[in-house]
Amino acid sequence: MSLKKKATKGSIWTSLTRTGINVVDFMVYAYLARVLTLEEFGLAGFCFLFIEFANTLVNAGVNQNLVQRDKWEDRYAASTMTFVAGMGMVVVMGILGIGTPIAYYSYSELAAWVVASLAPITLITSLQVVVSGKLMREFKNRQMGVAKFCATLISAVMIIVLAENGYGLWALIIGKLANAIVQYFLLLYVAKFKPYFHFDKNDNKELISFCLPLFGMTIMNFLHRKASNMFTGIVLGPASFALLAAAHKGESVVSQVTMSSINTMVVPSFSRVKEKDKLGSLYIKMVAVTAIIVLPIFMGLAAIADPFVTFAFGDKFAPSAEYMTISIFGMIPGVIAWFLPNLLIANGKTKDAFNLTLLNIISSVVVAGATIWFGIKIMLISIVISAFVLLPIRLLIVRRHIVIDFIALSKEVFPPASASLFMFIILIELKNYLNSFFPNDISVLIGLVAAGGVLFPLTMLTLFNRYTLLYTSELKFMLSKDRKTVS
Repeated sequence: MSLKKKATKGSIWTSLTRTGINVVDFMVYAYLARVLTLEEFGLAGFCFLFIEFANTLVNAGVNQNLVQRDKWEDRYAASTMTFVAGMGMVVVMGILGIGTPIAYYSYSELAAWVVASLAPITLITSLQVVVSGKLMREFKNRQMGVAKFCATLISAVMIIVLAENGYGLWALIIGKLANAIVQYFLLLYVAKFKPYFHFDKNDNKELISFCLPLFGMTIMNFLHRKASNMFTGIVLGPASFALLAAAHKGESVVSQVTMSSINTMVVPSFSRVKEKDKLGSLYIKMVAVTAIIVLPIFMGLAAIADPFVTFAFGDKFAPSAEYMTISIFGMIPGVIAWFLPNLLIANGKTKDAFNLTLLNIISSVVVAGATIWFGIKIMLISIVISAFVLLPIRLLIVRRHIVIDFIALSKEVFPPASASLFMFIILIELKNYLNSFFPNDISVLIGLVAAGGVLFPLTMLTLFNRYTLLYTSELKFMLSKDRKTVS
């Protein structure tokens, strides 16, 4: 099978399994949003930030290193596992020694106990890294996705059962721990990999040399994604944190199902492209296909935010709808910028990938920290504006190593972006009309989703017929069965 089709099928399987995982996760999230108070919900989210941050540290660049190597070696994998497990232990001690006191003094004794109880997840995650890298390298996305979905399903059932029996917040903690443990053993099974520990100084030097720039980049990426949430929790408290977290949930689910699924295939596919001068044109095609798929979903979600939030999370989360709509507009430049760091990594330019990520700090951490004092709405608007302003600089950094035709890129993104914006405007007007006729949110939601499903493709076929037919045939080719292997 050709590399192009392996990557495409891998992305599809990743997307399908992530869809299942995110649907289950979203159902549990929506259930807990109704069961817990805003303060409890915000407290849980704030505590999970510590664990999410710790998990990013132990996984920084390790998968990419395993994927881009010329060949798989069990000895090197064992050295990597030893190194990462050691990092996991150090990070866990950091959570207990630093994160727990911060949670105690920032929130409460309960927050400290929650953070401490979640710490083992990081150690388990560190053991998963090498196994996941092996599966990604071999394009076994289906097996990896099924394993993760089964673990998610088991933990979801456990969380709901425990919550119904009065465990409250601790139902979520126990369920998350169970998820990590079950997922690890299922991944071992599907990878047919017997882990063992091995120490080699030379292997560690290679790993550190490759991963060190990505380590800083991973930290900054986390801060970029979570800056608005962190500053909201610290400055405005757990209730405001809960409202903003709910606003980002829909956007996060869509990103995980679509853009993140495609992004996981950038390094394993682009790193094996022999003719490096073609990377720029391949990147433009990837952005165009991604824009056609995700922009109408994002802009449709922005249009239906009001009924969606109240239906999914309850009336107490109604303010989250406006936050959701504002945030989603940042995905227009996000579609173009999303793949750039991994594109550089695939080309071996990890230091410039690190420099590229520095801009994310400007567009999120600095902006969020400076504007949160004026309220969540002002902060989100400022973050979206900065994303548009800094996009050309991001592209110029990448262009130092990979030739990207800016005019061609603009022409490829314009049709789906403009069609999505047109759909958004029509849906907003239609929503006001439907609200006067239908008494409940579910009826309005169904009507808006149906209308969006017709409006976007109709607009594309009417105004951008040639473009639509071109990329429809491109997708058909990617998904078709191989007749012969393309080198």
